[in-house]
Amino acid sequence: MKHLGPEGKRNLNKEAPPVASPHFHPQRLHPRYGGLVNLASQLPGGLATVCTTLDRFIFDQQPAGSENPTAADLQAAVVAVCGFPRTGTTFLQEAACQVTGSPDGCWKNHDPFAIPGYIKAELLTIIPLRDPIGTISSWSLYNNDPPSISRKRSRLLAYTAWHRAVQQYAKSPRVLFVSFDSLGTATERLIAGVRQHNAAQLLPLAMQNFPSEVREKFKEPYLDILAAPQLRRQLADANGVYENLMGAAVGIRDIEVAAAAAA
Repeated sequence: MKHLGPEGKRNLNKEAPPVASPHFHPQRLHPRYGGLVNLASQLPGGLATVCTTLDRFIFDQQPAGSENPTAADLQAAVVAVCGFPRTGTTFLQEAACQVTGSPDGCWKNHDPFAIPGYIKAELLTIIPLRDPIGTISSWSLYNNDPPSISRKRSRLLAYTAWHRAVQQYAKSPRVLFVSFDSLGTATERLIAGVRQHNAAQLLPLAMQNFPSEVREKFKEPYLDILAAPQLRRQLADANGVYENLMGAAVGIRDIEVAAAAAA
C-alpha cells in the first residue's frame, strides 16, 4: 500500500473548491446568445449548466453585488419579487414595501435561479407575467435596441428560456404568479411611489416604469417587427410558455400581500 507523506495528507484535507451557482440576469445576456439559452432551457438542467460554465462569455457583465441578496437582506425582507425585465417588478416591489411598511421589506431581481433561496428563507415570492409582445417591445425601447429582426428574435428566445425556468414553481405554496394586466388597477399612492423611485434614479423616459403615451409611440417600430412573419415561430413559442403560466396567475387585487407572506 502506498503511504502518503505530510504533503499528500494536507492535500486530502483541503476542501474542494465551491461549486459556482448559476445566475440568469436577462438584462446582462449578450443578444447573440438568446438562441443558446433557449436551446439549453429545453434540456433538464441545461440552462443552469450553460449559465454556470459559460457565464463569462454569454453575459456582458457579471451581476452587481446589489443584485445578489445577502443573508441579512433575506432576513430583513418578507417578500421577494422575481420577474423578467419590464414585467412590472418595480410596481410590485413598491406595492410590497408599502404594505410591509419597510423599504427593506421586499427584495427584487430578475434571476430565476435566486428563487430557491427565497423559498428557503421562507419569503413569499411574486413572479409577474406579461405577454411577450408587450414585454419585448418595452424591453427593446429600454435597451435602445436597433429595430431589427435578429435582435427581436434574440429577445424573444431569452424571454422563452426565462419563463421555462420558472415553470417548476407553478405549484409552489410560497410562489405567486401575478398578471401584469392587473397592475393597471394600481392606486394613486402606488403610482406616486413608482414615479418617486424613477425620479431618484434619474431615469430617462424610455426607462421609466409607469404608463406613458409618448413611450407607447416610441414602441411602434418594435411592434411592427414583432408582427413580422420571420418571427412567427419564436413568438408562438413565447406565447405558449406565457399562456401555460397564466393558468396559475392571479390578479394583484386578488391577493393580500401581508397575509400571504405571513402564511
